[in-house]
Amino acid sequence: MSKRQNDYETIESNDDSDGQESINPRHDQLKSHPKLWAAIGVIQTLMTAGIIFGWASFLPVLREEGVDFTPQAFSVIFTGGAVGNYISTLFFGLIVDKYGPRATGIVASILYAIGLLFCSLVHNYVCLAVGFALLGFAGPGIQMPTLHLANLFTAGASSNNNDDDDNKESSEESSGGGAIFMSAQAAAFDGGTAIFAILRVLFQATGLSSTTFLRLYLVVPAWVFLTSVFVWPDEILEDERVENSDDDNEPKRQSYVGPGSPYISPNRKRKPPTPTTLINAPLSVVLRHPAFWSLATWVSIHILKLNFVVATINDQLEDRVDPEVAAHLIDVFGAMLPFGFVVLPIVATFLDKSATLALQMANIVGMLYGAVMVFAPGSRWLQTLVVFPAVACSRQLVYSTVFHQVGQLFGFANYGTLLGLCNLLVSTVSTVQTPLVNYAETVGSYTGSNMVLWLATLPLFVLVLWSDPTSSSSSSSPLGARKGERAPLAMDDSEADHVNKKRYSSVLGELSV
Repeated sequence: MSKRQNDYETIESNDDSDGQESINPRHDQLKSHPKLWAAIGVIQTLMTAGIIFGWASFLPVLREEGVDFTPQAFSVIFTGGAVGNYISTLFFGLIVDKYGPRATGIVASILYAIGLLFCSLVHNYVCLAVGFALLGFAGPGIQMPTLHLANLFTAGASSNNNDDDDNKESSEESSGGGAIFMSAQAAAFDGGTAIFAILRVLFQATGLSSTTFLRLYLVVPAWVFLTSVFVWPDEILEDERVENSDDDNEPKRQSYVGPGSPYISPNRKRKPPTPTTLINAPLSVVLRHPAFWSLATWVSIHILKLNFVVATINDQLEDRVDPEVAAHLIDVFGAMLPFGFVVLPIVATFLDKSATLALQMANIVGMLYGAVMVFAPGSRWLQTLVVFPAVACSRQLVYSTVFHQVGQLFGFANYGTLLGLCNLLVSTVSTVQTPLVNYAETVGSYTGSNMVLWLATLPLFVLVLWSDPTSSSSSSSPLGARKGERAPLAMDDSEADHVNKKRYSSVLGELSV
């Protein structure tokens, strides 16, 4: 039995009359009311995950309140929040791995509260920039401690039935609960942008200032802090179906879906390894292969394009249409953003049929809304029917695809590290947004910047072919495997399963916020 299993094993009395309690009462507390705690986890994600895309609704409120920073300054503020969001995943992943969900939630809630206090000083540029960066940085740390709650719905977590047939049936039924939980998390992640849409509505209807709203919102990190202190455990709740599996040789994988964060879903069989594979290969081998960097570049360009639209859509519309029409379109855009999760079933279908199809579909969608921004930015109907839904759904399409591909192509031995490196590249590429905005404001038009981003999508159609290490378009594998052989440096499935269980908690993407 592995050390990991020993650390998390629940010790129960052989005689019920002894009244011996399990070694981890917090796990028992979670298991006693799984739906309640799962709902709390989803709500906390909903309340803290809307920072980045919520900017589209937050910026008009700031301007109407008389916050008169330049578009370049607002772009820097937005970029700080986005970059903070991307780079924090590795930081909080390490905290979860070393100290557990409780410590992670405590640290993140404190940082989030500090961010709200700074951000509430909206007329001070430094305070607003620091505060928004902290909100972006802390968001994944609040969401991450809730992801393992999917394991509340595994068979082992809810039943001690020793009958194999009953366990199998229970496992099939409970896996649906875990899938529902992760779907709810994905919906909450997108739905979090509604918080700033609500702020905009309250401001328009009652005159509630952003300063007052953000200070009242301190109740959210306070709630997260109390939940972390009194409920979240010091150890991750493991999937007991994997811990107690009778067939150690059966290849399984933990699939991750979601926007900005790789939500864990119940285990399912992994597809057989390809003849020449990078699955669970050493990190140094994966990093020397163009497939990983092609995939990381692909997601970086798409996120840059999406963030550029979200950060500048207010200015672009105001330059092209009447102020009243622009205000109406911004309201429509803010209302659409929370519903990007509706594309998840379509994304899942694409990924099930062909990951290349999903990658190329994201490229096509990027070309479509990019073309509107270049050639018809003043068309209210094209904005409403093409750009707004495309931007709302593309984040799910892009992130779900890249999370799937990293696990499918490179395995889970280095999953958290690889996603962390992806996010670091995304953060680096995102800094290009500021000079693009500066150029647009200097020449008085966003056409040139939009054209650059639109043309940057074209190479991605070819780059997709390089992102698959089994593709003939990708350079030969450095693993040295001959056709028909498994790569010699890849881990076998039994080794990978042990590593996967230790690694998954360090993974978080959007968990954008």
